[in-house]
Amino acid sequence: MKPALLVLVALAACAHRPSLLARAIEARGGPLPAVVRVVDVDVERGFPGAWRWQTIFSIPDRYAWSLTTADQPDHYLFDGRVVRAFIGDALVSEDGSPTAPLRSQARFAAVANLDILLLPGVQVADIASPMLQPGTAAGIAVVFPDTGDRYAVYFDAAALAVRVEGPADFSPFAKGILVATYDDFRTVQSFRLPHRTRYELEGHSLATEQAVRICPLSEVIPASAFSAPTTLPDC
Repeated sequence: MKPALLVLVALAACAHRPSLLARAIEARGGPLPAVVRVVDVDVERGFPGAWRWQTIFSIPDRYAWSLTTADQPDHYLFDGRVVRAFIGDALVSEDGSPTAPLRSQARFAAVANLDILLLPGVQVADIASPMLQPGTAAGIAVVFPDTGDRYAVYFDAAALAVRVEGPADFSPFAKGILVATYDDFRTVQSFRLPHRTRYELEGHSLATEQAVRICPLSEVIPASAFSAPTTLPDC
């Protein structure tokens, strides 16, 4: 995806949908082409314990998840077409199927990032006040044309995204509706970004992330960078 997508997002925010979604992107600090997060994580399900991992997101839905282990790190990369798994720098699997679990995690990250929701074909509608989650001031319901998957994004009084709900696949141990709640917002390079995220899956606590460092990037990361761990950006 070229920088033209950023122009599309900016024009859409200004002209096409001067709405809650556009206000939320503005409240955050504007379009965010890509972001790298390094976090400490308290995991409660699947592989319980204290972990550190890094995630990299780039619009529209490129995603990388790298876990620190006692040996070589594990990497899971999605370039928008193929999911690849690595141990250290060694490729161990490739999956181009539309049901690869990491695809759902990439889509969830894209929804939380907001910018993709302005693209043509994505259906966005305001959530009526009686249907809002407690402690939120507004919300939007989202439907994607390619999969039909549905998400909900809720905002606080400052139009910051504080809760995202939608499908996520963490096979082989679980999948279902993931709820992410965001707080501890801090300013990083003019962006107001959450530094703590709590996850629940199907109503059960899954994990809590606390950011160690967050690095917003000013340009879209090319798909080719998600083909191997050695070509990913650092934070």
